[in-house]
Amino acid sequence: MHSAGRLCAIVLLSAGLMGPGHTFAQALSAPLSSKIEEQAKSQMEAAKKLKDADKFEPAIDALVKLIADAPQSAQVPEAYWLLGQILTELKKPDEAGPYFRRLLEEYPESELAPQARLGLASALLETGQPDAALPLLLEARTRTTDQAVLLTIHQQIETAYLEKQDHVRAVEAAVEAARLAPEEERKKIDARVRDLLKSTVAEKDLQRIADRYGKSFPADAALLRLIELHEASGEDHKISRDAREFLRQFSQHEKAASVITTLTTQRKKLRSKTHRIGALLPLSGQLSPYGTDALNGARIALEVAAEASPSLSVGLVTKDTEGDAKLLTRELDDLLKDYQPIAVIGPLLSREVKAVAPAADANEVVFVTPTATVPDVQKFGRYLFNTAVNNRALIRDLAAYATGPLGWKRFCILAARDAYGTEMAQAFTEEIRRLGGDIIASETYGPDDADFGPPIKRLKDADLRKHGRLEKIENPKKGKSDKIYRPGFDAIFLPGDAEKIGLLAGQFRFYAASVGMLGTNGMNSPELVRLDPRGVEGAVFADSFSMDSPDPAVRNFVERYVKRFQQPPSGFAAQAFEATKLVLDAILKGATTGRALRESLKNTKNAPGLVGPLTMTAAGNLERRYAIIQVKNGKFTSATDAR
Repeated sequence: MHSAGRLCAIVLLSAGLMGPGHTFAQALSAPLSSKIEEQAKSQMEAAKKLKDADKFEPAIDALVKLIADAPQSAQVPEAYWLLGQILTELKKPDEAGPYFRRLLEEYPESELAPQARLGLASALLETGQPDAALPLLLEARTRTTDQAVLLTIHQQIETAYLEKQDHVRAVEAAVEAARLAPEEERKKIDARVRDLLKSTVAEKDLQRIADRYGKSFPADAALLRLIELHEASGEDHKISRDAREFLRQFSQHEKAASVITTLTTQRKKLRSKTHRIGALLPLSGQLSPYGTDALNGARIALEVAAEASPSLSVGLVTKDTEGDAKLLTRELDDLLKDYQPIAVIGPLLSREVKAVAPAADANEVVFVTPTATVPDVQKFGRYLFNTAVNNRALIRDLAAYATGPLGWKRFCILAARDAYGTEMAQAFTEEIRRLGGDIIASETYGPDDADFGPPIKRLKDADLRKHGRLEKIENPKKGKSDKIYRPGFDAIFLPGDAEKIGLLAGQFRFYAASVGMLGTNGMNSPELVRLDPRGVEGAVFADSFSMDSPDPAVRNFVERYVKRFQQPPSGFAAQAFEATKLVLDAILKGATTGRALRESLKNTKNAPGLVGPLTMTAAGNLERRYAIIQVKNGKFTSATDAR
């Protein structure tokens, strides 16, 4: 058979293999005569000899002819197998695959099925189909105990996961292959894994691998790579964390000495700074997003100060509390004893602030929390300060904007029955009345409620008894008039988080028509507009920071933050930025001890901030002007700057 004719025959047969074709059941129902079967055996032997002699073209011709002459022959499964093998050797995986597939479909119980499964998986991998190859490989893994076969399977699984960019599973497959491989091959696999960890694997995947393998390879390689990455990015707390974990798990490792040197060098570098500022924050665990935001804000403040004053020698010592009280105590002790900081940014929570107060006073170290809602922080310690949102001041500015520029005078309140909702509802009521406004009605809902109809109806009824009205509207289609509710109040105050208000807003619009909507800094999240953008359109709330402000100081902060961390800053980041900036400004003015720094912060008046001047109160809380933000066309805009 000429080459062109043979290729044509293969293509036709391959097409037949993918279609209905002859089935194994048909072969059983129509047994061949002994003469035809003997002829098929002879053809098979001839094809094998041709293959062994590397005469692939004639071997393919012979096998194609065998299948065409005796499609029910017992030789067909092996013919499919050999055709797949030969075409694989000829680097034609797209032609080999259909033969392996047909063997599996027609002869699933054949002793050649396991090899065909691997052959088909290999062909799929060669043709860029890892998703199709993986199920075959994972099934093949469960169907054999042969170590040589398992080694091949795991290596192909590794290849499939690499093509899918699933590096963790690729490493897992390689590790399984290494356990089955001879010594020399195992070394090659281990080297391949190390190269993969150094060149490709992302930080979060390296951490997963380190956690997955504990005290065995490749956890050591993953931790070493993490330390390298953290050194390059200057993340000191991560260097310390991973270096300590490496030494705990691999104390006798050949790289242990270099890791100790890294730790020692890091400490010396930080201690060499004239001044040190600590960051005592949860950088892992459930609170890590908030702690990371605060740390990033502090980093931007240091960056700005270093550019403005190149001679400033200040190091940032970061400590990860993980949100755990015991770890907070341990990291605090290490921070104070080993680094003697002049100030500490953190901690985040009110209970943590109270816990560090004795150490702050005893060591004369200033602690500035950027987030804790402690109303009178100096009550717990003379060295404690707070740059977090002051709820009363925030409500003050919100109420002033609502009754002033917006001209609203009558309000309703709908708040959660919890400490936050109670505090904010009371503050709003007092401020509105102080400004000459009127609270028509105030209602509450359970923190876990999803149906807000009952309290909204009660607000509506209370309004109808005072200023609201039901207006008749003629409806010609129904032949009668309808009654439309016209609210007698201007706006409703909804203190709470963005997700809850996003759910509540639509229901309020449905029951009580369209009025103004006011809220607190909990609304400053994309979640607010995700659930019901129409329901919250026009909503107004206050926060310590408006990312969309055109103010040059804000624009500089936002641009720096986005450039360095590839995401916009949160209010927590802004508050930590201001906290760190106040500390750095005091150092630049000559405060070289904790005691001097404390006095400087106490006397802060009209210092530049992101939303106007900053002044420290006698209670240790930062007094600031709050940004007013409005939802317009589904986006947050700075309402105060737009006036």
